Amino acid sequence: MFRKSVIFITQVCKSVAFTNLDSAFSVLPLTRCFMGEKMKKITSLIAGLLLTSTVCTAQENNEPKTIKIDENFYCIDDSSRQFFFIGTEKVLLVDTGFGRIDFTARIREYSELPIEVVLTHGHVDHIGGLKQFGECFANERDFSMIPEDIKKKPLKDGDKIDIGNFVFEVIEIPGHTEGSIVLLEKNKKFLIAGDSVQEGPIFMFGDVSKFDSYIASMEKLNNFKKNIKKIYSAHNTLSYGPEYIKYCIDDAKLFKAGKIVPEESESMGRKRKTYKGKHVAFFAD
Repeated sequence: MFRKSVIFITQVCKSVAFTNLDSAFSVLPLTRCFMGEKMKKITSLIAGLLLTSTVCTAQENNEPKTIKIDENFYCIDDSSRQFFFIGTEKVLLVDTGFGRIDFTARIREYSELPIEVVLTHGHVDHIGGLKQFGECFANERDFSMIPEDIKKKPLKDGDKIDIGNFVFEVIEIPGHTEGSIVLLEKNKKFLIAGDSVQEGPIFMFGDVSKFDSYIASMEKLNNFKKNIKKIYSAHNTLSYGPEYIKYCIDDAKLFKAGKIVPEESESMGRKRKTYKGKHVAFFAD
């Protein structure tokens, strides 16, 4: 059964030119029809790794840009954004995109300090470049989404990441994935939010996304808003104000209450529903 799943996913990936995240991630729910509960995470990981190569091929003509946001604070815009911070002791790289960038070469244009990698979560568009480093920090609940040959170092709620002139607090926000985290720099009053705080559509389908957890996480995060002036997202608009946390809460609650009429579209042979709230949209089953 496992072999059949791998063959099917490989054939799908080879036959489709993925040009955006919607079409790429749409393969993952299809894997369910071939397996029992125990095989879902493993097969989803295989699908993700295969999707990385197909998405990268479709985007190979678009050279990612490095953008300076502030002093020692940079963004690499590669469909899914990565951020890096140059400290006095090391460079912190947050997420690794699809893996088509030589991160070491790119960062060496700005610093020769050692590079440390942190993941906001384990989706394919955030873990693709991990093989360049061989290890990363992440929340344990997303370890199963990270390739086995990558050394994983756990991060938990309240941990501090101190690189000299930046000190980040780890905040666990399960919902988008079970192991999603954000990084809060209280002194400089900004938040690195991964995929969880943005206009969307935020992917909230499959086995690792839970709306109840997401709402609870956003309510928890909203308690930190006095320490936040800007929120930096991996997708869509680069930065948002702290009010977007409440927007995420309100629109997720509208979804749960059945008060958003979905828009349906066909993707990879199945219907996908987009729920557009007042400010935030979600992809959901």
